[in-house]
Amino acid sequence: MKTDSIDLFLKLNEARATVQLKLDEELGTLHGLSLSDFIVLLSLSGAKDGRQVVGDLVRPLGVQRSAVVRQLIPLEKTGHIKRDSGPASDGKRYVAIRPVGRRVLSEALTTADMHLLRLFEELKMSKMDFHAKRLAG
Repeated sequence: MKTDSIDLFLKLNEARATVQLKLDEELGTLHGLSLSDFIVLLSLSGAKDGRQVVGDLVRPLGVQRSAVVRQLIPLEKTGHIKRDSGPASDGKRYVAIRPVGRRVLSEALTTADMHLLRLFEELKMSKMDFHAKRLAG
């Protein structure tokens, strides 16, 4: 038996999955990025000096540290980011966005924004349709 909180969670998760699938498709087709790649580049671009501790990417990506490290390998191979070869003087491992990563991110931001605006408009319309049907029925 579902509770209201479980039902809300499922609806939020479905909405997140819808956005993720759409952005994965669009960003992949147009820029060769997954949504997770986009989030990594966006996070790094906002970090001081474009450099961030690898572990700080866990929360934005919503995955464990080992998954973050695996995610960074293709981005490094394509020249989007640069990982430190070993721990820094503070014992942490850092990753930085490279110029090609900034360029691709800049282009991908336009794509993501356009598709998110369209998707949110569709969601708003479907919500309005839902309420209209409830009122009519």
